[in-house]
Amino acid sequence: MNISISEMKNQICWASKEIYQRGLVNVGEGNISLRVKNRNEMIITPSGNNYLNPLPTNMVHITFEGKVITEGEKPSSEYNLHRIIYEQRSRVNCVIHTHSTYSSILAVQRKALPMIFEEMMVFLGGGVPCSEYALTGTEQLGKNALKAMGKQNAVILANHGSIIVGRSVKHCVFGAQLVEKMAKIYVKSISIGEVFEIPEENLSNLMNRFQEEFSTI
Repeated sequence: MNISISEMKNQICWASKEIYQRGLVNVGEGNISLRVKNRNEMIITPSGNNYLNPLPTNMVHITFEGKVITEGEKPSSEYNLHRIIYEQRSRVNCVIHTHSTYSSILAVQRKALPMIFEEMMVFLGGGVPCSEYALTGTEQLGKNALKAMGKQNAVILANHGSIIVGRSVKHCVFGAQLVEKMAKIYVKSISIGEVFEIPEENLSNLMNRFQEEFSTI
């Protein structure tokens, strides 16, 4: 079902508040976008997004080529990161980039997040790999993220945070929360001792659910 540009901007405002209230971003960092259906366009948060009081009029309507359709705010400098994902994954309708603490701990260590809980298979498609490093704001950052993500719905960005993709804004917000929760459990667990990953071959039923309900491939 198609929704209006106005409603899409409202959804991004909602998502902005959600990820801020849950500690996944600070004011001015990270970004959120929604694909405009059947067009090579997106709605994206502005540069330095105010998560405390996001307004629909602050959200930026922009083409994949970088042409700003709405007047006013400057689009996030990471719009190319979002564009590359949309161009290569037709089922992605939302992208969220966070600088959440525990995901960022893994990012600076350039470590993947293994599949330690079954829900990671259902909603993310497995563990969360880590991409190769690329400078923020560059197309290479998006290319590296997409390559590392594989068939999953999330990726750790080396020295940068994380990216979550989803079929809807609600899927993405939940995915962002899940990645940070799992990263927190993992980081704290490895400080105590050995961590055991769930073998993927034991989770075929959960993989089927992922492919039916949440996969963006």
